[in-house]
Amino acid sequence: MGTPSRTRAGQAGNGLAKGPLKGLRESGPAHDPSRHSSSNPNNPLSPATSTSDSDQGHRGLPRDSTGSVEDIAPEIVVWTESMDNPSMEIDSPGSMTPSVMETVTTPSLTTLSLPTPDEATEEQGASLTSSLSIKLESSDLSSIPPSPSSSKATTPVDIDSSKELLAQAARPSHTGDTPRRRYNVRPKVSIPSDLPAAEYAMQCISAAESSRLNPYALHEEEYIMLRDHISHAQVTTYLNIRNGILRLFVRNPQIAVTREEAVGCAKDPRWFDVASVCFDWLVRGGYINFGCVEIRPSRKHANNKDLPADGKRKTVVVIGAGMAGLGCARQLEGLFLQYSKKFRERGEDIPQVIVIEARSRVGGRVYSRPFTSRPNHVPESFVGKRFTAEMGGMIITGFDRGNPINILLRGQLGLAYRPLRPDTTLYDSNGKPVDLQRDQLVEKLYNDCLDRVSEYKFQHPSSKLIEGNRELIDEGKDSSAEAHKTIRQAEESTAAQPHSLPVSEQNIAPQVNRVPVSSDRATGRVHTEPGTPGALKAAYKAKLMGWSIKHGVDDNADLDIEPVTKEPNATLGSVVDKIIAQYREIVDLNAQDYRLMNWHVANLEYSNAINYNQLSLQGWDIDAGNEWEGNHTMVVGGYQSVPRGLMHIPTQLDVRQKSPVSRIAYACENNGGPATVECEDGSKIEADFVVNTIPLGVLKHGNVKFTPPLPSWKSDAIGRLGFGVLNKVILVYKEPFWDEERDIFGVLRCPPNRHSLDQKDYASQRGRFFQWFNVSKTSGMPVLLALMAGDAGYDTEQTCNDDLVAEATRVLRSVYGSKVPEPIEAVVTRWASDKFARGSYSSAGPHMRVDDYDTMAKPIGNLFFAGEHTSGTYPATVHGAYLSGIRAASEVLDVILGPIEIPNPLIIPKEAASLSLLKRKAVESKDPTQARKEAYEIALWDHVIAEIGLRPLKPNKPAVSAYIFYSKAHYEDARTACAAGRRPGKGKPSAIEVRVMSAKMWKDAAPEERKKFENQAEEHKRAHAKAMAEFNELAAEWDRKATALKEAYEREHPSVPSREELELEERRARRSKRAVTSYAESEDEMMGS
Repeated sequence: MGTPSRTRAGQAGNGLAKGPLKGLRESGPAHDPSRHSSSNPNNPLSPATSTSDSDQGHRGLPRDSTGSVEDIAPEIVVWTESMDNPSMEIDSPGSMTPSVMETVTTPSLTTLSLPTPDEATEEQGASLTSSLSIKLESSDLSSIPPSPSSSKATTPVDIDSSKELLAQAARPSHTGDTPRRRYNVRPKVSIPSDLPAAEYAMQCISAAESSRLNPYALHEEEYIMLRDHISHAQVTTYLNIRNGILRLFVRNPQIAVTREEAVGCAKDPRWFDVASVCFDWLVRGGYINFGCVEIRPSRKHANNKDLPADGKRKTVVVIGAGMAGLGCARQLEGLFLQYSKKFRERGEDIPQVIVIEARSRVGGRVYSRPFTSRPNHVPESFVGKRFTAEMGGMIITGFDRGNPINILLRGQLGLAYRPLRPDTTLYDSNGKPVDLQRDQLVEKLYNDCLDRVSEYKFQHPSSKLIEGNRELIDEGKDSSAEAHKTIRQAEESTAAQPHSLPVSEQNIAPQVNRVPVSSDRATGRVHTEPGTPGALKAAYKAKLMGWSIKHGVDDNADLDIEPVTKEPNATLGSVVDKIIAQYREIVDLNAQDYRLMNWHVANLEYSNAINYNQLSLQGWDIDAGNEWEGNHTMVVGGYQSVPRGLMHIPTQLDVRQKSPVSRIAYACENNGGPATVECEDGSKIEADFVVNTIPLGVLKHGNVKFTPPLPSWKSDAIGRLGFGVLNKVILVYKEPFWDEERDIFGVLRCPPNRHSLDQKDYASQRGRFFQWFNVSKTSGMPVLLALMAGDAGYDTEQTCNDDLVAEATRVLRSVYGSKVPEPIEAVVTRWASDKFARGSYSSAGPHMRVDDYDTMAKPIGNLFFAGEHTSGTYPATVHGAYLSGIRAASEVLDVILGPIEIPNPLIIPKEAASLSLLKRKAVESKDPTQARKEAYEIALWDHVIAEIGLRPLKPNKPAVSAYIFYSKAHYEDARTACAAGRRPGKGKPSAIEVRVMSAKMWKDAAPEERKKFENQAEEHKRAHAKAMAEFNELAAEWDRKATALKEAYEREHPSVPSREELELEERRARRSKRAVTSYAESEDEMMGS
């Protein structure tokens, strides 16, 4: 019997549910393939639509009433967390006032008894008390099509998940006398039968890439978990199953994937146990069933009747209700529900999760602070929403390629968002726009400076790369090859050969160096691409960038930065300053060039929340290559709606606000006794496990004491990592006076000596009001938000509010003239003064080590750690904080329940499977009706093919890109160009560098040069079109003849049931009559009395 089809309630026109809706399942047990056919194959988050989807009624909470709007006198709001007005901003549902309540809609739930990972779910209450700011409109959840190059980037050097650098990194697994599960599932039941294999494969590949996994290779943890159980040849089949399971969740993330659905992704019963183990790994790792997803245990275990009277119950305390803490708590609750059967088998109730938060709100450093003023006219899109500005986390840096915020915000909460337009105008200190060509020249020079210091960055340890067969995975086919040696046996066998590599050096992913090529003006982050750092001599590179070399400077002139990199306290800033000074000897740099250069430096300091002279030379860009793709966006009504959603949906988390922690007593060993969390008011909570998401700034400050004190390996890492501050000045106006079609503009700042050509003179001023955001569309009011980065961020902490607003107004008047009015409201952030943050986010301190982020993530006994400062892959980001909470929840579950249990053998050998099949056939013969139909179908098609032959083959689609023809013709030219001006010791140009050069040559090629290859591409297109026309004509004729032959054959040779079939049908009819029983509800029962 198959598992129920996955459906979604409240489908929008493009397949996205509106608002935080809960999906419903069908009650019928059979799999309905037609439910998959109407889904959008190019959108992994667009679920399959269903004719049985229910339009549910909505229940709403009171909306925020804006009231009458009055003229408000200019007001300065000094924002520090200690000055929060509890009556204004409290997230506790019980104490929430109507003035800050938002509408939250949810359909009425149809409660079904359905299996979950342990064949059990429990009904959950559907009441939602939330202050979410939600726009009920459909949103596009598309993911860009998969590409061979991107798939490698989707499995980055994952410092977070490598846990103890491989030896202890893999998710624990247990192999022994593990009993085999019994599955009431048919093979392929979760694979849509009406979807072409290649289309299904594309959706699976896209789902893997949308889950931060390489669709063509094992994750490091998968390798360690499976290396004793599967062969290299079987990796392909495993990956197809894994990618298929991911597809189920990504296409409908409001409902948890069950174990039966996951097992239904296997095409052969021999692989059912593999699919089950894969399901456990995906669930525990937070790749599926995470976020605001509905998980309901069955009634079988909902009433706790099978528990003893003194049933034990563990307690997990999560400290901090930011994205890390709420993400961890929500994940723990979901995991405990999914594994509820295991707890009950141990005589325990599922553990309780308690979140302790020091503030009177949730979100931590994601804080959307409401304005006191209101607009003269409320935009239609803002009716019922909060008018807020982002004090902290603000920009979502792309949804594509695995950002979990994509699932949370678009797939589950249905929040409205708005893409940021990337066009940025830079204004000089005199208020005039900077010449675009000069701006681009200086930006290229700045990127080259970062390119040259990239040579000194940390080299991450290489990881294993165990790949499947790409062609088969692309076609959605499993491998038919069998091998008797497991991956470990094959590696050890190879290592035993003379002159062979040891196991640790086999199947290693190639080390790919990355070089900076551009910077993101919205976030300050550096974009990189594969290449060789500092490959070209400085003078040669400057000419390539478009600079004119100074008179008398040789084309082979180069920089000498080696001495400054070896200085004891060398940092990114000290080395880049030296590079800029040396470049001034090669090209003419004037004061405006220095102002432009330092605007980009300020942007870098914005992304790191600290002066770049306080950044590690080796680790400043430790997360390079792990960026998302897609538009940068902001949440309408406030980013804080996401943590609020995590707190309220699908059920209310136990969040205890206004409870600052003063001491954590923990056990150094997991079985060393309980932990105790003590709050400043003297109250204590005893817990079996504690997850600490306290910000790094607070840990550095020492506000919270640990008993026993943290070991030196942990405290030293706390000291080495950096933690800086980024502040904001937010100005509210009655009417906009700026260009409303632009979201970002920048202003160059002068040093005290306006004409200075010394980098040190620019440090104090370059980050003051250097970047401005027009956030009117997401705030609901005419609002400009200015950044204070680097030294300016710290200076904001000490500068009075009047002076800051006056300076901001002078800057705006220099650009827009004297018409700029005084703001009607202003908000100033001071994150370093906030006792519960002590800054903004982490950075690579001057003395950091390559594994410091890993060290921050390591647990100590029953004390676990999460937060953006524990994520080496995504540090200093909201999504990094959230993923760290997912990781910590996984670690807690592994300690409580133990490792994933793996049957041995995991895959039943074909011989044993065949013997089992023969035994079954001996007891139960094949259905004669099915056998007759299959034989008849074979005979029919044999007749058709004998008469008219096989159907014509569709012609292959040729490469029709003009660039492909150009790159083939100019490959040697590109390779020669890469080799020219190359510095000694940099080796030959890599294939990646040659491809990059080919792309640049194509971009710069003259129109007449491009025309030749465009004509060639058009010629191939025409030839393919002609071949397709011929194919369509021949195929249509073949189909017509085949149909006629089939009809004639069926008339002349009808398929008639045999006597055996008729007798079997008669026996079945008699049995079914005996099995019929009657049932009817009384009128009282139907009325619920």
